[in-house]
Amino acid sequence: MVESGDPAHRTRTLALTVFGGTLALLVLLIAIPLVVPHESLPEPIIVFVSIFILISALIAGIALAYLFLTRAPVEQPSPGITPLQAAPPDQGRAEGQADMAYQDLAIRLLDGDERRMMKVIVEAKGNILQRDLVRITAFSEAKVSRLLDRLEERGLVRRERQGMSNRVRLTLD
Repeated sequence: MVESGDPAHRTRTLALTVFGGTLALLVLLIAIPLVVPHESLPEPIIVFVSIFILISALIAGIALAYLFLTRAPVEQPSPGITPLQAAPPDQGRAEGQADMAYQDLAIRLLDGDERRMMKVIVEAKGNILQRDLVRITAFSEAKVSRLLDRLEERGLVRRERQGMSNRVRLTLD
């Protein structure tokens, strides 16, 4: 079996394993009272099994919630064409399509909050005030400033002083 180096893949595999193991444990724990008569089990054992079932169900629920909440949206690519596939020069591929593909790639490589910030900037046509980012994203001023610092370090945005705020401009070309 080939191991993927992608941390998201490994995390999802771990969550699936935890969910499967917990589900199997739940089935076994629920089957105990059905196989063994209640009267022959001491009360502390019944309480212990009940608490163990509750904890196992909680762990299974958390693993399942993680799997559902981290599920990436499935994109349907065009048949036989990947978004960044280079087109031969004679096909005259539009530069706009290539730019969009690279912008999409840049956004997908960011972490969750950075990605959310970039999407807001892109939706604003690449030109927005920093205070508007605070209002739209509901992040604190400090967090928006830190996120913009990181995006600026990566060369994705540029901040220009404008009055009491900064104008944030997209630099993806």
